[in-house]
Amino acid sequence: MYQQKINHPAYLGAEPLATEVYEAMFELFEYICSFWNNLDNPQQFKSRLFVFMDNRIRLHPEYRSIYSSARLTMDELISSMGKADAYKMLFTDAAANQAPPQTPLALVRQKVSNEFISFQVSQGGFKAFSGAINYPGYIAGAFIPGEPAPYRDIGEAAQ
Repeated sequence: MYQQKINHPAYLGAEPLATEVYEAMFELFEYICSFWNNLDNPQQFKSRLFVFMDNRIRLHPEYRSIYSSARLTMDELISSMGKADAYKMLFTDAAANQAPPQTPLALVRQKVSNEFISFQVSQGGFKAFSGAINYPGYIAGAFIPGEPAPYRDIGEAAQ
C-alpha cells in the first residue's frame, strides 16, 4: 500500500541548492548519458533531475552537502585530469564503488553518480540497451482483466 513520505524536519525552511551545484550535477548527468550513449537528448530531463535532487534533499537533508561536495570533488578532478578523463574515472574506477565510501570520489560515485544512473535508466535510458527483447514503450498503468496489458505479453514477445 502507498504510504506518503514526510519531509524531514531539517529540510523545512532550507534554502535551495546553489545554481552552480545544480548545473554541475546536470553536467554529470549529461556525461552519464554520453558515456553509456543511451539518452539522445538529456536536456529534456533537466527539470526532472532537479526535482529528483530536491526530493532526495527533502527526505534526506544530508544530500544537500553530498551534492555540494560532489561538485567540489568533480571540479578538482576536472582541473587535474580534464573533463573526459575525470568522468571516465568516476564511472569506471572499481575502488570508487567499494562500500562504504572511503574517499570523496567514492562518495560521488555511490551517492550521486550511481543514483543518477538509476534515475537516467528509469527515464528511458533502458530503451537503448542492445539485445533488449521485451520493451515496446513505457510501461504504465495496472493490469486489469479484460483490458489490454500495459506491457508486451508472452504472445507478442514470441512474434
